[in-house]
Amino acid sequence: MKVKIKHNYILTCCVGVLALICVLSIYSPIAFSNQQTERETSVKHYLVQIRLAEEKYRAKTGSYTASFDSLIQYGYLADSLQFIPFTNHQKFELETSMQLSPSGKQIPLMECRAKYTDFLQGLNKSFVQELIENELSAGRYPGLKIGDLQTPNNNAGNWE
Repeated sequence: MKVKIKHNYILTCCVGVLALICVLSIYSPIAFSNQQTERETSVKHYLVQIRLAEEKYRAKTGSYTASFDSLIQYGYLADSLQFIPFTNHQKFELETSMQLSPSGKQIPLMECRAKYTDFLQGLNKSFVQELIENELSAGRYPGLKIGDLQTPNNNAGNWE
């Protein structure tokens, strides 16, 4: 009889562990999705502010700048907005280029971006990697960005 009681305790513990594993397997993707949404919202806000600053700079100078220092110096951008949220003071990637239109006019282009690996660091790596693979397989940038260096898109965000 003592052996049966020990087996019942062992089986009860096993059932408890399996139940916990089931709950965690459901909760982990939900928690990741919530944290991803929170971080993306913050990064999008920063990118929109950078886009506004770049548009003000272009209105004044006729072209975009690839330098956050210029945007800050002109007073168009707060110093803290050059850093990607949820990173250790890692800056957004900011690039500019000129494209020749069919009519021969030079069109200034800009692109500002943050990779998923940057602002989702510290979260579940397998979920982040899956997100990146999905974006790459769909032919999209694996992160958030505004503007495009190849095609004029009115500095739209890739989430808009």
